Amino acid sequence: MTPYPSPAPKADRCRPRARHARRGFSLIEALVTLVVLSIGMLALANLQLQTLVDSRTSAIRNYAALMAYNLADQIRSNGVAVTNGTFNVPKNTPVANCFAQKGCTPDEMATTAYATWLADVKESMPGGDGIVCQDSSPNDGSGSADGQNGCDKNPNAPYVIKIFWREDNGATTQLFSTALIP
Repeated sequence: MTPYPSPAPKADRCRPRARHARRGFSLIEALVTLVVLSIGMLALANLQLQTLVDSRTSAIRNYAALMAYNLADQIRSNGVAVTNGTFNVPKNTPVANCFAQKGCTPDEMATTAYATWLADVKESMPGGDGIVCQDSSPNDGSGSADGQNGCDKNPNAPYVIKIFWREDNGATTQLFSTALIP
């Protein structure tokens, strides 16, 4: 007895193989592969789109922080207007004398600083709006109008700068707020 089986007769070796034994990809397998790759590419495209949206949101929030800290510096530099309460819900009309050689008072300077700051916020942010007031609960409100800003005007509360803007095609109101004690 030999440990190995004997080779197949020559007649069996020349016979073509059965159809089911062939190797390679069928058309259905190729189509399934194409569908799986297409779904993967769509997922990558969606990921790229979400990254762009999140990048824009991040840039707007960064700009809101920059604008808030800009106004906070102007408030800190004008102690007379802070003492007089001019920065507590100021008017949003700039004083022309502040742009002329004649000059203006500290209270007029505060009003002008707020008005120009608010104009910058409205111009540079989608649906931009802002308010500065004394408030004991800084993270509330939905706009600068009375009844919407959430300012309680508590004289013992810190000054709060609130910036509002719209995201998601105007559907969502966002708020950035910072409190300061000048």
